[in-house]
Amino acid sequence: MKNPFRYGEVVTGEDFADRETELENIIRDLKAGQTIFLISPRRYGKTSLIINALKRLQKDGFLTAYIDLFKVSSFKSLLELYTGIVSRAAETKIERFNRLVRDFFPNIRPKVVITPDGSPSIEIDYEVKERSASKLFDEVYEAPQRIAKKRNKNFIVVFDEFQEIANLNGEVIEKGMRACFQHHDHVSYLFAGSRRHIISDMVSNKRRAFYNMGKVMPLGKIPVEEFKSFLEDKFSRTGFSLENGVLDEILDVTENYPYNVQFLCHELWNNCLDSRRVAYEDITPTMNRILDGQSAVYVTIWNTLPLHQKRILIAIASSGGENIFSRDFIRDNDLGAASSVQTSINLLMKKEIIEKEGNIYYISDVFFKIWIRKEMM
Repeated sequence: MKNPFRYGEVVTGEDFADRETELENIIRDLKAGQTIFLISPRRYGKTSLIINALKRLQKDGFLTAYIDLFKVSSFKSLLELYTGIVSRAAETKIERFNRLVRDFFPNIRPKVVITPDGSPSIEIDYEVKERSASKLFDEVYEAPQRIAKKRNKNFIVVFDEFQEIANLNGEVIEKGMRACFQHHDHVSYLFAGSRRHIISDMVSNKRRAFYNMGKVMPLGKIPVEEFKSFLEDKFSRTGFSLENGVLDEILDVTENYPYNVQFLCHELWNNCLDSRRVAYEDITPTMNRILDGQSAVYVTIWNTLPLHQKRILIAIASSGGENIFSRDFIRDNDLGAASSVQTSINLLMKKEIIEKEGNIYYISDVFFKIWIRKEMM
């Protein structure tokens, strides 16, 4: 029997935890031509939400392009990725794909190649210099609008992990995108990011090109009752029974992080397969096995951190992340000067080990926090 709980990958269909409200809002807004900035911490299921929305939009006749900017390391790779994905969204047959590339990207002269799975892709066989890239990008940025008008179908373009453009002179890319995108009436755009302070600054900072360009949509945790219903259904469909209240305990110990919840439930399902019953007493040993399995990863992370950053993490793990710049918090946790605390916090956020929500700082991986409490305190 297959384990019904999946984590660490994009999930669709019945494996997708019920975010019906967010899903309907995204689909409705994109159909209406609204630009969306979707902001979410890691491990909240952001990408799965996006892919499920795009599948629904494809069924309704929209052309869709999903661009993961984690794959981009240079101007050239951004051109290749954007050009290839937009082209494949409009045409998959080789003969027509070649013609579409020639028609809509005349100045880029990309080379069409066949990938191992038989689908067409694009390579750009010359060096793209940053100074001349803006003209080439204008052509690429305009392609979805031109294709949509030609095909009489609206286009949806998603940029996931959009904060990664900061590694490619993001200010230039933002300005170029805004200059083109603001005139597109046949294309809707969704910009998604997991580093909330960066994406928020893009939209709220008057000096940034994307200021007030679209709707900001923060993605929160899945409502408890909805998540419990989803989890209970997964267990019951595979013949499992649950002790009363055990789902509340699972959500409590994982702090309702979708990734961590699915991870713990996956392991509980494996460990309780013989009895087909999950009880309170199963949670702690299962958590300990998870921590043991992750220990090598956490030790590696821990050993790369300077002493002061370790002290910050221990303080947050033990005392919570409120008022961390207060005199009492700094004194009680032996953190030295407030300026040193600020420096360490900034570096830990840059490494995505901690995140901030409102005025509260927290360790983004709940299991890492539990490991710190268990091994370092």
